[in-house]
Order: sequence, then C-alpha cells, then structure tokens
Amino acid sequence: MPIPTREKSESRLTAKALVFKTLREWIIDGTLQPGEQIYDQEIAKYFSVSRTPVREAMQLLADQKLIEIQPGKESRVAGFDYSEIEKSYVMLAVLHSLALKFSWDTLTEGDLKEMEECNEALKNRRNSADLHKAQTLDTQFHDVVVRRAGNDFLANFCDVLHTQTMRIENLYFAEQDNYEESWQTHEKILEAIRARDLKTAQKAMQENWMKTIELVRRLKEDAR
Repeated sequence: MPIPTREKSESRLTAKALVFKTLREWIIDGTLQPGEQIYDQEIAKYFSVSRTPVREAMQLLADQKLIEIQPGKESRVAGFDYSEIEKSYVMLAVLHSLALKFSWDTLTEGDLKEMEECNEALKNRRNSADLHKAQTLDTQFHDVVVRRAGNDFLANFCDVLHTQTMRIENLYFAEQDNYEESWQTHEKILEAIRARDLKTAQKAMQENWMKTIELVRRLKEDAR
C-alpha cells in the first residue's frame, strides 16, 4: 500500500482524528485508489500510534462509505456505485438550496464579498487543469452559505456527500474543466442574492450541483 512520506506533525488532533483526516484526504485525492487494501498495522506505524485509533478511524470511514471492512479479513477502499453517486449530487443540490433558504436573512455583505472573491479566483485561475485549486475555491464559495445556515446536521450531511463527489471528480474528471460552467452558475446565484430573489437563487444553486450528473451517467454506461 503506497502512502506519502510524512512531512509534518499535527499534534493538536487526537490520534484517531489525525488518522481519519489523513486517510479521508488520501481517499478523496486518489492517493488510495478504489479497491486498494489498507493495512492497519502499516498505518499505525506511519503515525506512530497503536492500532486501536487506526481501527476506530477506519470504522468512521466505513460509516461514510469510503472503506469496506470485512471483519477478520481485510479492509479496502470502497469502489463506486454510480447510481449512488448520482443520488449524492441530487441530494447536494437539494441540501445547498435548503442551506440558502436557511441563511437568506443572515448572509452579510462580508459573506457576499467572500463568495465573490472565491468565484473571481475560480474564474481567473491561470491553470484550468488545477483541479485541486478549483475544488478548494468552489468548496469555499458554498461553505459560506452552509456555514450561515447554522444547522450542524445539514453541514455534516453536505460534507459526507461532498466527499463522494470530490472523490469521483478527482479520479475521473481531472481532464475536464467543469468549473468553467460552475463559476458562471455562481454568478447567477450571486446576482439573485443581490436582487433578493430567493427562488431564482435556489434554482441556480440546484443547477450548479446537477450539472455534473450527465458525466456520472456516462461513466455508469462505460462501466457496464
């Protein structure tokens, strides 16, 4: 199981939290590929911790459908169920639209400025192939609304679902600049918020998430 060289310590996190955070990032960015076996002893050695926090972290990842654990046998990075991924985009569209409704009366001028700056950076990034930077900016844009919604359940659901969508985008959509269309849809969202038109803003928000479903459907057809 090839894993990166450890560069720095994150001692502020508990052992379980650090292992969970790092493995989650590796699964999302493709460092750990679908179907790849994960050895808890190797992970424990990497982090200089016992196997207990590693197993606890892996169980949390299994709960998020990122790892498949066969007790007493093996643990592997989960594969993709394209029908479920498609549903994840649909649910994100609905949840982010709902977040916009919840945050409608609490969004500040500073919030809008932050969203505009993220979208401007997304629009003008020099390297259109830099998927990681585009993902970061896109996530920051949406996180403003989710944060202002003030609902931990909604935020957690969005985070778990977004993990699945980022993962498939990193593995299969790296050569397709879907964020060209994304920043344009962000503009529609911002214009509607400025105009105090919630219905139009929610419609644009849903459109922003639904646009990738066609690519997922193509992957589903190719996998048959």
